[in-house]
Amino acid sequence: MALLEDLEVLIKAHGPSGREDEVRDVIAERLKPLVDEVYVDNLGNLIGVRYGSGELKIMVEAHMDEVGIVVRYVDDDGWIWFDRVGGIHERSLLGQRMTILTDLGPVKGVVGLKGRHLLTEEEARRTVAVKEMWIDIGARSRAEAEDMGVKIGDLGTFEKRLHRLKDLVCAPSIDDRSGCLVLLEALRRLRGLDASIYAVFAVMEEVGCRGALTAAYGIDPDVAIVVDTTYGEDPATDVRETPIRIGGGPGVRVLEASWRWAPLGHTVPRRLLNLIVDAAEEGDIPYQREVVTFSATDASTLHLARAGIPTGEILVARRYSHSPVEVASLSDIEDAARLVAASVERLDAEWKPGSRRIK
Repeated sequence: MALLEDLEVLIKAHGPSGREDEVRDVIAERLKPLVDEVYVDNLGNLIGVRYGSGELKIMVEAHMDEVGIVVRYVDDDGWIWFDRVGGIHERSLLGQRMTILTDLGPVKGVVGLKGRHLLTEEEARRTVAVKEMWIDIGARSRAEAEDMGVKIGDLGTFEKRLHRLKDLVCAPSIDDRSGCLVLLEALRRLRGLDASIYAVFAVMEEVGCRGALTAAYGIDPDVAIVVDTTYGEDPATDVRETPIRIGGGPGVRVLEASWRWAPLGHTVPRRLLNLIVDAAEEGDIPYQREVVTFSATDASTLHLARAGIPTGEILVARRYSHSPVEVASLSDIEDAARLVAASVERLDAEWKPGSRRIK
């Protein structure tokens, strides 16, 4: 129950890319008792440090931002015209409840849609483009909308609600609040290490994996582990697209690539991959190997910081990506925390700082 309660608090905090303040404050409150120091860097990444007596620096990272929307125009009648922030599919937006984050506080609204009885058959069949969608906040004029605090550039998110589906959870922003919870749970399990642990809760992953890169440049760790979500099975997805089963344990990614959105990619160094797999098998932690060639995580930029950082990936499976009804398993979140902790302990025992010289 404690895991579920923490997840719900994290999910209900707003944090679209570029406006992560609210979720950062929620995480910081839970992070402070687990580390020696907490700070926010220039870009807004939240970083907690637990100092060790040794030279090794281990970075564990999850992004705290979520996909959302941005106000691009308020018309004379008070309708809010918007665009996406991050990779939301158009069909996930129509008819959804939204929250616009204004300087005067949150404003509730809904993404409007033309009534079915008014649609021609051609209109009913085609996909509605985002540029044709609007948000209804109940305002009757631009002045009324502005009095409510809404202005161009305000960011928003799906309305925050969490439901139980038997032993699963359903909510927006499971990507990647589940990863944030994994880091917090892993820190609770880790004790007595020689290595220094840097727990990074990064900004702006959903718009190009930005925060992780700058955080890694500032920390300059010897090795890193990224925790994110990945694609779990559903009736519309072939096993050849994703072999990951929700409830089957965390995913251990071998390779990723994304040419659809940007030329991003990452291959986990074999030595580090084997270390994570050995930690899972010796700790009797279920896991699933994975290759993804249609998306990327913060590992795709993090590993390129400075002279290069060996980076592993541990992921929580979820269905219905970047929608208000993402679904995941609490057991996978718990097992991912166990695997992160076991991998960090193994790194502390085996990994050496600096380059390896060829004799």
